[in-house]
Amino acid sequence: MAVKKTAATDAAADAGDPAAVTGVTFADSAYTSRSLFLQAGDDLRELKVLAGRVTVQADDDEALAFLGGHADLQRLDC
Repeated sequence: MAVKKTAATDAAADAGDPAAVTGVTFADSAYTSRSLFLQAGDDLRELKVLAGRVTVQADDDEALAFLGGHADLQRLDC
């Protein structure tokens, strides 16, 4: 059975890391709230859109590629 990872579990795993990694935020033009699922082998990762935004860590190349290729999402550069 696949293990579902969430942004919260990913953040908890990184909480002990003293070198904080910055986040990258995407705006969702279609929904203000939804879950996006990224398949990684047998695992699923849930990326939650809240208030029309989804944020992932800047060093998460897999999630950045997934979100960057999504038609409804636009990367916000701050």
